[in-house]
Amino acid sequence: MRELYLSFFFAYTIFAIVNPYLQIILRNCGYSYQTIGILLALFEGAGILGPLVMGSLADKTQRFKDTILVSTAMTALGFILVTQGTSQWIVVSGLLVSAFFLRSIIPIQDTVATSLFEGDAKKYTKVRAFGTLGFVLFSLFYAAIKKPVLSDNASILRYILFGCVLFFLPVLAWKEKKRPKRKAKKVVVEPKRKKGAFYDSAFVVGLIIIALNRLSMSTVSSFLSLYMVEELHIEALTLVNALAASSEIVAMLIAGRLLQSNKVKPVTLLMISALGMVARLVIYAMVPSIFGIISGQLLHSLGYGVFHPAAVQFVFRRVKKSHRATGMAMYISLGTGLPAMLGSTFGGYVTQFYGYKVLFLSFSFFAALSALLCIIFRQLFSKPPIGEA
Repeated sequence: MRELYLSFFFAYTIFAIVNPYLQIILRNCGYSYQTIGILLALFEGAGILGPLVMGSLADKTQRFKDTILVSTAMTALGFILVTQGTSQWIVVSGLLVSAFFLRSIIPIQDTVATSLFEGDAKKYTKVRAFGTLGFVLFSLFYAAIKKPVLSDNASILRYILFGCVLFFLPVLAWKEKKRPKRKAKKVVVEPKRKKGAFYDSAFVVGLIIIALNRLSMSTVSSFLSLYMVEELHIEALTLVNALAASSEIVAMLIAGRLLQSNKVKPVTLLMISALGMVARLVIYAMVPSIFGIISGQLLHSLGYGVFHPAAVQFVFRRVKKSHRATGMAMYISLGTGLPAMLGSTFGGYVTQFYGYKVLFLSFSFFAALSALLCIIFRQLFSKPPIGEA
């Protein structure tokens, strides 16, 4: 159990650097907004495929620990290529490799945690909040020592590799139980359900709701750092990200308690999260100042702190137990990766030709649509979930 908590804590030290600095790395390479948007879209595209492939592999082999270890090592290799590449093809190759494996780590780790806790949302949010705590503490530490250097890709790389090593060690110490291979089961035709389906109809609609929410979020993950540095001349990226992450901890713990006590359904929290994203993007657009940034970052509590435990619990309930790693991979890939890829691509063009204000306002529409779908399909979500059958 201790090793699991430590792995969550250190996993997000990687993201504490990658999230705010990847776009800066590409900008340091001399790429335009349009090109950065395309390169980030490629990164997200590889991030869609990675969790699906590695999640399926983990489900089939039941070797979750080994899958995460390999993914961590390959992530480090990918970022070495990105930051030290001497040609655009090497940079692109590094982006594809790093995204493929980096995005595979979290859904597999989440699967291990949710399976260990047998779907207990309260227990899961505690260990997940511990990961956010790691993100916050390391972000504050980096802000205090004023590292990495914004204009130096080698400096940024050192801290990415540092995070990979810190995460690798506790995962290496996992004591994974040997699980017997699943025996072939006789095919049972379930009523009103397609043969072989491991998810129900609500899962498909929910994935669309999640995707629309994350499409609006893509403007924050792909362009907020550039907006802060170039438009508002704010360079304390890790400090601002730490503020957002801090706000999510309490929200995540509250969401976990509500979900476990069945006082709210996951879809209700997804709707609240979507409305929070609308407010966040409108504030960025209409209040272009440090006060707008702080207000928007505090709304991360709704945009992600409430969203993630609700999404994880939704997947846990709406896919069969035997396919939870695959279901989690679909959430990460199709629910977050694909929207991020589309958002990076079109967001780059919108920013290039219309500016950041139009970018934030236009993408708030997708979050509003996500909230609307939660209301329209509320009856569908009231049906008994397949994961609890």
